[in-house]
Amino acid sequence: MIIFTHHTGEPHGILGAQLAATFFQRKLSIPSIVIGIERSFSKDRLLAFIDDYYKKEERRVAFSHLCGRKDLIELIRALKREGFVTILGGPQAKQDYHGEPGNDSHPHRFRGLKSAVDLACQGPADGFRPDHFGMSDILLEHPWTKEIFLEVDWSNLYTFSESAKKHEVRLGQVLNAIGCPYAGRVQTVSLPPPVELRERGVPVLNVRSEGCVFCDVSRDKGFHGPVERDRVIAQIAGLPEIDGRKIPFELIDEYPLRSLGQLLEEVKHHGMRLSQIHLVCRVDDINGHASDLPEILEKARAQEAKIMFASIGFESFSDRLLQYFCKGITLGDILKCVETLRRLKDRFGNHFLYRRDEGANHGFIRPTPWDDGETMREMDRNIFLHRLFEDILPRHSTPLIIHHGSFLGDWIREIESTTGIAFGRDGTWIEWWNPSDSSLP
Repeated sequence: MIIFTHHTGEPHGILGAQLAATFFQRKLSIPSIVIGIERSFSKDRLLAFIDDYYKKEERRVAFSHLCGRKDLIELIRALKREGFVTILGGPQAKQDYHGEPGNDSHPHRFRGLKSAVDLACQGPADGFRPDHFGMSDILLEHPWTKEIFLEVDWSNLYTFSESAKKHEVRLGQVLNAIGCPYAGRVQTVSLPPPVELRERGVPVLNVRSEGCVFCDVSRDKGFHGPVERDRVIAQIAGLPEIDGRKIPFELIDEYPLRSLGQLLEEVKHHGMRLSQIHLVCRVDDINGHASDLPEILEKARAQEAKIMFASIGFESFSDRLLQYFCKGITLGDILKCVETLRRLKDRFGNHFLYRRDEGANHGFIRPTPWDDGETMREMDRNIFLHRLFEDILPRHSTPLIIHHGSFLGDWIREIESTTGIAFGRDGTWIEWWNPSDSSLP
């Protein structure tokens, strides 16, 4: 079976999809590979490849991590028309299968993938059983637990542009925690309408959020705790090696610093040699462990390993926007974090990486629905005064993306229900910048 997914072509693996393929192969005896489809691909050549691959195989195909791509959604529909059994898993599988609430009475809303998907799976792949593959028009829900299947075949990944090419993974992933602890923070935020609608009488609305208001993964997965340490070590042991060292890997954990020092000690105890650990984390984790970081970095340096803050969730340099995002941090927290990073860089040099020119890509969301002259001047002033353009600011910001399953999706639908305004849809995304109404110019 092939699991199709989004891929950029960069040398990274895809943990969720590769875990699923490994589970199907080793536990269900279903030979499986992952095909990461790049954005510029030949549909005709891909369909020819699929037809050839399945000449002697059962015609069932899976999809995971669609990343909002309409071309992947259309591929699901095309294979369904060709008689394939289609399976949907990965992030937001449940939401994407059912579609948006109220899509029957609001035809412009995303109608879901029920007509194209035979079987959807919410949760880890190890919920699958052989008899599930004979079912149709069903959503399976399997709970996340700390005991999920965590064996990964790092050789089962291919990419496709003009042809299927074996992908050499040079950046892996190791699961250290399931979900984000911040997702457990339930809060209500008052959101004004998009700037474009300020003069249209659209009210300020109270929106419930769990964690960051734009995060669809928090609603999809929540938080289920850290993975047992011996299972983390086993994952690291299973990573490929280059010149006797494990390939660089991302430690998947929004709060990794609480356990990183002990992890380094245990890796050394097991005789493994690391090259580089990538961290994707929150500002409050760095601030909360600023005093621990020198000791952690000393351990890494002693092992000739590098620690890289590959992506920190700054997201904005405006207190007002940070509040709207429900980030739980302030501009002051961000500046304190940046000072810590710069101070550590002076001390640890090339063993500590965090800068844009070292490969980091930190979170910066812009544009947003609430950008106006005040917030734009505030952000530009802070970026200039604190020299954030030197090391922190990414080369390209990320526009605010509203997945229909996120808490901001609830906000948009509430605006639609109370005003009659309809926002555009682009696949699984809501176009907050594209309102339409007979009363609008």
